[in-house]
Amino acid sequence: MRAVTSRRREEVERLVQAHQASVRGFLAYSGCPASLLDDLVQDVFLSVLASPFEDRGEISTAAFLRTVARHLLIKALARARRETLLEDPVSAESSWVEFERGDGGAGYLAALRECLAKASPRTQEVLRLRYAATLPQAQVADRTGLTEAGVKSILVRGRKALREC
Repeated sequence: MRAVTSRRREEVERLVQAHQASVRGFLAYSGCPASLLDDLVQDVFLSVLASPFEDRGEISTAAFLRTVARHLLIKALARARRETLLEDPVSAESSWVEFERGDGGAGYLAALRECLAKASPRTQEVLRLRYAATLPQAQVADRTGLTEAGVKSILVRGRKALREC
């Protein structure tokens, strides 16, 4: 393994700070299982560190990192002998670019927060526990006093309402 220069390390640290949230969001949007998400985000930046990389601006760099992330996701899913959750990689790429356009997705996230505020307190709690706290449905059920089927039903209806909103 070759030694990493301090300049190279600083370059990768800057890339991580600038693009980690976007890479993580892209992988989650692309269907990456939560159990793989942190590892794949780390692997994206390790692969940049291990290979020659030329920074060609924010947009090109972001596109390059998404490409690396997509390939790592596909390889990880194939390795796990699962069907690829990324049905249409081109569509996922274009949708993500649209999501981040201009404000890095802040407008979409603000709209999502407004829609979430309109949901019932129970729906908000279930969605928060499942997605913000990343608890499995069984633990969400335990914490809320619902059955697992009840949690699943609230999640399905809640996601549908958020999509429609």
